[in-house]
Amino acid sequence: MKMSNIVHGGGWIQRQSVGRTKARLFTMLSVVWVAVSLIGSIPFWLDSWPPSFSAMELLGILLIIPQLVFIILAVVFALTEPPSTITEHLPNPNHDLRKLY
Repeated sequence: MKMSNIVHGGGWIQRQSVGRTKARLFTMLSVVWVAVSLIGSIPFWLDSWPPSFSAMELLGILLIIPQLVFIILAVVFALTEPPSTITEHLPNPNHDLRKLY
């Protein structure tokens, strides 16, 4: 029985926090997708708003649309999702491998 205490108390600390997981996910996706949507908006910077769309402008629009969806979903989930408890395992700052806990 003593062995399980050594393994259990060794190198990790459990921390619980309260958060909205879906809102956090879509916020992270929208932050990551900013680079893709900026690349997709380059044709509109060069020619402004064209009278007819070429394949390059249509591809740019298709790359910008997910950014808008991610932002809308992040806001919706931030307002409607109930908070949930998140258990995180963090490294113990006082952990020393030379000690036999």
